Amino acid sequence: MTSNRLIEQTYRTWSSPILLELKRREHEMAPAERQALENVMVERRLLDVGNPTGVERRKSATSKTDNPG
Repeated sequence: MTSNRLIEQTYRTWSSPILLELKRREHEMAPAERQALENVMVERRLLDVGNPTGVERRKSATSKTDNPG
């Protein structure tokens, strides 16, 4: 299991600077590529998207299940 942790640590050490460089060059990307980059950066917590609390956190979950009318 130690080798898996080392692999993960190496991956994060190498990929984070690459992702940050891509973020600097996002103006050169197509819209779909920019969205994919943003999704990866949010997943990796390299972008600060805030931390919704209370009603704000529940709003997105309830809006999917609400049926108007």
